[in-house]
Amino acid sequence: MRKWVTMLLRGLLLLSSFQSVKAEVTQTPTPSQTTCQDCSCIDVNVLLNQLAANITNLSLTIGQKESKLENLHREWEATKNTSILFEIVRLKDEIRLLTNELKYLERQRLSLELVQNYTVETPYGRKVLNYKLPSESAIVQEHIKKVHPVRTDVDLAWFIAYYRQAAELTFTVVVQTDIKMKELLKKVKAGNYTEETIEEIFTLLDRREKLWEEIYKFAEEKEKLQTLQTLKETGRKQTLIASTTGLEPLAIHFGGIAEGYNCGLCSEPAPALPGVYSQYDADQAPYVRYLYFSPAAVWVGIYESSTPNRATFWGDYCTYDFPDTGTDFKKYWDQAVWLHPALPYIGGSIQIKLFYSGSAYNPETLSYQESNIIWQVECNNGGCWVVTNCLKPLQDPDVTHYNGFYKLYLNTPYLVCCGGGDVGSSCKWANRHCNGCFAPDSARSQNFAICTREEYGNQCGWDWVLRW
Repeated sequence: MRKWVTMLLRGLLLLSSFQSVKAEVTQTPTPSQTTCQDCSCIDVNVLLNQLAANITNLSLTIGQKESKLENLHREWEATKNTSILFEIVRLKDEIRLLTNELKYLERQRLSLELVQNYTVETPYGRKVLNYKLPSESAIVQEHIKKVHPVRTDVDLAWFIAYYRQAAELTFTVVVQTDIKMKELLKKVKAGNYTEETIEEIFTLLDRREKLWEEIYKFAEEKEKLQTLQTLKETGRKQTLIASTTGLEPLAIHFGGIAEGYNCGLCSEPAPALPGVYSQYDADQAPYVRYLYFSPAAVWVGIYESSTPNRATFWGDYCTYDFPDTGTDFKKYWDQAVWLHPALPYIGGSIQIKLFYSGSAYNPETLSYQESNIIWQVECNNGGCWVVTNCLKPLQDPDVTHYNGFYKLYLNTPYLVCCGGGDVGSSCKWANRHCNGCFAPDSARSQNFAICTREEYGNQCGWDWVLRW
């Protein structure tokens, strides 16, 4: 679960708006801090306006493609040419990807509108208006009427999990529908088809549309409940800080990551994704398909040696501020020097790990599973580089990515059973760097993106990312 403060600091994933967050350690303001500073004062109205512009542009693009799709349907009715059928399927797939992005942006707009409605700007940042928030019992009763659960001992977390699972189960049916449709399209391509084959393809296309509408509905309900839950949790923390220190918080976990907690029990880990256990074996690793992955958090380890070495580890920090480009890493070095001023003089270094959360296909289970993916960069006073057989960071590291194939170096079993933080109140196998709880993985693993030079050329390490 993304904390609402995180959402304000990070902006929206698809808008590449991590630009304004500075990598600072978690801090509580001193009495002298009486004015609004840095990202605690991000204007929600500005973010909503940016979001509205992106939604409008995307809607226009989808509208244009849908108009083209209508023309293709008319051509199909007139000619029954199978090449037009394949073009219809291709264009529908293209529209679906754009619609997925549009619905994601609309859900983010909904979250920001809730933040705007239930918070107010103060000289120290945004404050949650607890008195305006609906009670948890009222929210639960509203959704009991919608869902009619058999159980009666349900709460907000239960409904968040329910809508998430409902979307996941519905998506499984979408995948099955796609597989069946591809089989039928192969028959058409081979010329081995009947009128019933064509009719079934169009039936499956219509069925897929309806399934995606159900997924969007479930995802919207989950997003709304998750935002309300986070606002309530953050409001309680703000009240506690104000009562104990006499100060309003600048921002909860400003510059750090949302704090998590250890869980007692987690579900049985899923099988690990196909990969290798040494980055030097990258040529033997199969490709793994990630349906999508999104930025989660950045970890920076500080070392008193020219290259990162466990024996010289000095400390670490975490941030939600992702790189704006595939070479935007000096800010992490500058922050490390601020924390450890002697670093450049003693020949120290840092290790940067970009953590993403997503969903990847596991051929062992024939299904998609919650899976993180990590990019790694190292820096010292001369610049930043990727280590041997590590893939250079994405050109746009601060956006959600869809339908990509990657080779993996696996660190398993590594993650701990964790709750709170960015994974919500449920217990998951997740990373616990900086006391946080983020980038979960159902196989209890860390999955690093690796490569070979034969495949990626100079995008594959060892190689400099930037020099200074």
